[in-house]
Amino acid sequence: MEGERRGNTKGQETSKQIGVYKTNTSLLELNNCMRPASRLMPWHIHAEGRKDEGGYSLIRAVMVDYKERENSVSVYANLAPELVKYLYAQMQLGVKEFSFFQQKIFRGENRRSGEGIVTCFSISRHVADSAGRARRMPWSVEIQNGTGRIAHNRNGGQFCEKDSYRKEKAVSVSLKDEDVFMLFARANAVICAFEQDSLFRRRNAQNFQKLYQMVEKLILTGAGAKDAKKDAA
Repeated sequence: MEGERRGNTKGQETSKQIGVYKTNTSLLELNNCMRPASRLMPWHIHAEGRKDEGGYSLIRAVMVDYKERENSVSVYANLAPELVKYLYAQMQLGVKEFSFFQQKIFRGENRRSGEGIVTCFSISRHVADSAGRARRMPWSVEIQNGTGRIAHNRNGGQFCEKDSYRKEKAVSVSLKDEDVFMLFARANAVICAFEQDSLFRRRNAQNFQKLYQMVEKLILTGAGAKDAKKDAA
């Protein structure tokens, strides 16, 4: 009975959702997809795609337009934890006008050679609309997903070749100051907690290693002293 009152959660996956903003027609959700850095690069804190890291540390933004229940549209974009903290800092500063745009391209599993999946993330704050009227919801967030051709720079990085991007779907939403602040404040708190926990675990592991080495040295020193006494006898 106790289990029934609490709800049976056996077999259910733990949610990665940090927070979500919903309207009657759409939603914006932030998810925790962070990974710790390689033990060989502990002070990076966040994974940066090394072979021993299993991917990148990121916050995944997901947007869904469900105006048409049978044909809902879902899009996503991956954001670096540091970027999320930067956006939150702008909200804390109370910026009046603000705009940020990010475009990423990566190779998909079933894409033709040279073609990649493109994600575009934009967030902005404007006091007034194009007609000069004060905006009740000054913040706007949009995510686009599409395709493009992969180009490479001199450093080996990749980007979407100019004029090759083709939008396939997009979702946008407008938010009040308090709504966007609460969503990103929670994400910032989760990121800071992850970073503190990661550093704490590293420090504990190093301390344990030092303690183990000290104990090992004491044991070996003690064993050596006993052998010396036996030889003297």
